[in-house]
Amino acid sequence: MFAVSSTRRWVFALMLALMAVTFIGMSGCSEDEVVDPYVYDSLRRITRGDTLSVGFTFEIDAPELEYVKGDVAIIRDGNLLEFLVGNDLEHTYGNMAGTLLGVKKVFTPQPTHLAIERIKRNGVVEADSLARPVGYVLPRLLRSGAIDQEMAGAPLPDMGWKIKDYKEAVSTYLPENEGDALKTIKSAYLNFAHRPRAGLPDSVAANPSEDDLAWYAIGEETSMELVDLTPGGVFMLELLLEKDLPLIGAFTVVSMEDEYKVRKIEHEGLGHVLGTMRLVWFQYANTYVAAYEEE
Repeated sequence: MFAVSSTRRWVFALMLALMAVTFIGMSGCSEDEVVDPYVYDSLRRITRGDTLSVGFTFEIDAPELEYVKGDVAIIRDGNLLEFLVGNDLEHTYGNMAGTLLGVKKVFTPQPTHLAIERIKRNGVVEADSLARPVGYVLPRLLRSGAIDQEMAGAPLPDMGWKIKDYKEAVSTYLPENEGDALKTIKSAYLNFAHRPRAGLPDSVAANPSEDDLAWYAIGEETSMELVDLTPGGVFMLELLLEKDLPLIGAFTVVSMEDEYKVRKIEHEGLGHVLGTMRLVWFQYANTYVAAYEEE
């Protein structure tokens, strides 16, 4: 009796143990598996929409930057431009070489761009849930179809400052009658600059504030002040300036200095300042960048 009872107790205990192991295994299987929300792929496939991810979150190899200032960087993919944003990228991106970046594809503001949310190095996440910068500015890019490819061209840098040249420029580039639409033409400047505005007192020019600075398109003898520039347009102009590239685009002459004694003044680095004009759009890497927005 004792032996039979012991055997039954042993079998019963073994069955309980097996049931417990099975239950634990089933419990483990029922738990949700942790899935990395960042889908890895190449920058090109991500930006072209070839790769899908819930929440538009992706992982990419830290790319080489074409240009970076403040919170915004440009990645050049052939002749196409992609934008990457992150807090103080200008000073922090150098430490991201060799990492994997967790990024979110962002559609507002345009153009579509990538915001850094995570940094992974050698398989270890070293920064996560990174906040997106606030108030960053991106340039507005134009499709080639939005550009008047038949727009007339003219040698704006060759404008002169003397009376005869001035009258010719006024008749050519300003509307014939008051109230007529302004004229927009294509042209190119080899030189342009961001510098203290012409005519400032020496004491102010030596230590100018941001309000004392202006952009100038500079020709052989004369220059024109560029006005009404968008912040995104300025960002791209700074890129051109850093890379010592020409300014090629569409310009609208807004005003001409009608006083000879003012035009006669020769400013260092600018020559004779003739007036003001808008830079409507300009080119970079087969891309058209808007530099002026109508109100």
